[in-house]
Amino acid sequence: MTADHLNGHEPEIRPLVMVVDDDPVIGCVLAGALNRAGFDVEIFQDAVKALDSVHCRAPDVAVVDWVMPGVDGLDVIDRLREMSPGLAAVLVTNGQGGQEAVELARRSGRVDTVLGKPFDLADFLDTVSRCVNNKASGTRAERLEPAAAGGALAGWLALEGREAYFEHILDSLIDAVMMLDRQGRVIYCNNGSRRMFGLWGQAADGLSLRDFCPPDNLLADLFAHFFGKHPPVQEQSEGYFVKADGTRFYTIFSASLFRAGSHGSAVLLVVKDINASHMLFEQTTAQTRQLERQALTDPLTGIYNRRYFDQRLEEEFRRTERYRSFLTLVMIDFDHFKKVNDRFGHLVGDQVLRQGAEVFGRTLRDVDTLSRWGGEEYMVLLPETNGETGQAVARRLHLLIGDQEQWEQLAPGLRVTVSMGIVSLPWAKGRLVTINDVLENLDRALYRAKRTGRNRIVRYLDDRDGFIEV
Repeated sequence: MTADHLNGHEPEIRPLVMVVDDDPVIGCVLAGALNRAGFDVEIFQDAVKALDSVHCRAPDVAVVDWVMPGVDGLDVIDRLREMSPGLAAVLVTNGQGGQEAVELARRSGRVDTVLGKPFDLADFLDTVSRCVNNKASGTRAERLEPAAAGGALAGWLALEGREAYFEHILDSLIDAVMMLDRQGRVIYCNNGSRRMFGLWGQAADGLSLRDFCPPDNLLADLFAHFFGKHPPVQEQSEGYFVKADGTRFYTIFSASLFRAGSHGSAVLLVVKDINASHMLFEQTTAQTRQLERQALTDPLTGIYNRRYFDQRLEEEFRRTERYRSFLTLVMIDFDHFKKVNDRFGHLVGDQVLRQGAEVFGRTLRDVDTLSRWGGEEYMVLLPETNGETGQAVARRLHLLIGDQEQWEQLAPGLRVTVSMGIVSLPWAKGRLVTINDVLENLDRALYRAKRTGRNRIVRYLDDRDGFIEV
């Protein structure tokens, strides 16, 4: 590895790609793709400004649109080549007309490559990378082509030195590659690490694992185990790392023990930035959960709706049936609710329903289910609750709603009472029971409570197919 990497000196400047295209959308797309691929980028919609910029820094590759308002892309490339003789030029065409002139320009060497619109971004990046490599290494790329040179790759490695070759590979990677000693100090990092962690222009001397690995990352606890008696061969996981500016980003990473003979051992860390896809996944998951909550929640009261209650009732009914356990249902109806709306208005009526839901919710257990059944009717599902306990719960709810002081505070003169019906399982031994049977008798119990004067609780008793007032 070079002394620059070990000592943390600033690496050489990234290759510069100039894009000249009057379409701002294409410019933005290409800029993003090139930046992620490790290139510096300058975007111009104006050919004159592009030519002026060469005096500041000459590009390594110029990507020029052939047809622009008042400008010929081939002429722009000729001017750029005059100002920067070593420039590699890519001409972008729309595939319409003048192809003979384009082909002539390619054969004459005026342009290195021609791309037709629309083009694939992967092909585009491959083309730009090939142009940069050709410029940087002369005919080296040809000698590396197995089809053209047979076994020339081995000869080139011997000529250039394996260390330089493999370092060039590491620095070409988008992913971060680091080596850390047993103290967690960075002894090597590739250019991908510098891009990913925002280390361009900063010395890596003194940089250690704790500078970019937060405590909630598995690697923070795992690192010491690599230098223990029984080190893991490789660990792969996901987690957050931290950039130099403090920004957290999500990654997939792998860590493995690297034994360097007499130089001791180090941990080889490879990190892939997946923050964008992770954020999209989290956002989509959150939106899905929100939609699910909305689909199962009553918008007025914030409690569950009938759709959710039906699901829970099905689950608990089957469980009760299977294990012969207990289950109690309580149906609640606000008495004379239409009169409340007529006298005090629908806003007060809505507030009565909301406040009632709050009162019920504070009393019930986490395993219980409270839902709005429809209109001014609520339903309470009490798992593992027999009839006597269910009666006690219903009386407590009835008592809380009957506290008229809370309703006076809401609207002077407002009086609120409720009627309740109760049904409990299991029913008499040997009787076949369906959910419809349960709901039908629950409705009958509530109807009797309302018909016999309201503001009361009535329970259905299956053993005598009758009712009692609680």
